[in-house]
Amino acid sequence: MVIAPVFKERVWGGTTLRRWFGDLVPDGTIGECWAISGLAGDSGLITAGPGAGGTLADAWRDGLVTGQPRDDDFPILVKLLDPTDWLSVQVHPNDEQAQRLEGMPRGKTECWYIIDCGERAELILGHTEQSAEALRASVPAGTLHAHLLPHHVQPGSFFMVPAGSVHAVGPEMLVYEVQQSSDITYRLYDFDRPGLDGQPRELHADKGFSVVTAPYDLADSLTAGRSVAIAGGSVRPLVAGEFFTVMEIQVSGDVSIDPPNEFRLLSIVRGRGTLIAGGQAIPARRGSCFVLPGGCGGLVLRGELTAIVTDP
Repeated sequence: MVIAPVFKERVWGGTTLRRWFGDLVPDGTIGECWAISGLAGDSGLITAGPGAGGTLADAWRDGLVTGQPRDDDFPILVKLLDPTDWLSVQVHPNDEQAQRLEGMPRGKTECWYIIDCGERAELILGHTEQSAEALRASVPAGTLHAHLLPHHVQPGSFFMVPAGSVHAVGPEMLVYEVQQSSDITYRLYDFDRPGLDGQPRELHADKGFSVVTAPYDLADSLTAGRSVAIAGGSVRPLVAGEFFTVMEIQVSGDVSIDPPNEFRLLSIVRGRGTLIAGGQAIPARRGSCFVLPGGCGGLVLRGELTAIVTDP
């Protein structure tokens, strides 16, 4: 299944997505590309393959993805983040908290792969306080930033962001994000800036600090392994977690992709080449995103490219 992107306007939006997707990007300050989305109301269109002409949400419901009809939402959301300014300092709930606080089925554990960035690019992940109450008290005291953990990044950097982790993505980078299919975000601090409507953006201190993990353990976020040579390239495991398993594949020639069990997601983040599936050669270039349904045969990636592969 070839999936069309869904674009989102954000106050911090940049310009890289326009270079990637050209005329597909609508007018406005576009900061997010929902590259593989099955969320109701924001589901990507299937442009080729099983279910073509319908949405990924339709295909999931009708059983075209796993072979079994489903009555829930597609469980994984893949995004590209293109910030020209800092995102808010924020946190996401876990499943139990999302059900209790929002009546929603899923919280939001996510992970970040840095596709490209400037030399001084950094992000925030984690904090130094021993309790959520102490961290909250630092906001009116004006000392919040002294307790946040900055991290310098480079292309290929990877971070796991469990629910409850305080975090913020900085400017001058393009981020590939894999997350639970949820849109619950609690802003803790937003740099006192107005939103797209000129009004201050809402903060969510009560709910947000109630789900903050404290103390924070950075080891939970540093999960990436080392690259291992395979025929036609290399593979680097990034995370094998409760909600998804993610790996980076470097292709220089032909790399065989094993058939998925339940389903598999595949995105091209650098370079270009061809996805060979069912005897067809499908163009695969940066920004191309595919859903590989359960039961499909083995595939081949051919070219000079970097792909991110996600399993549920």
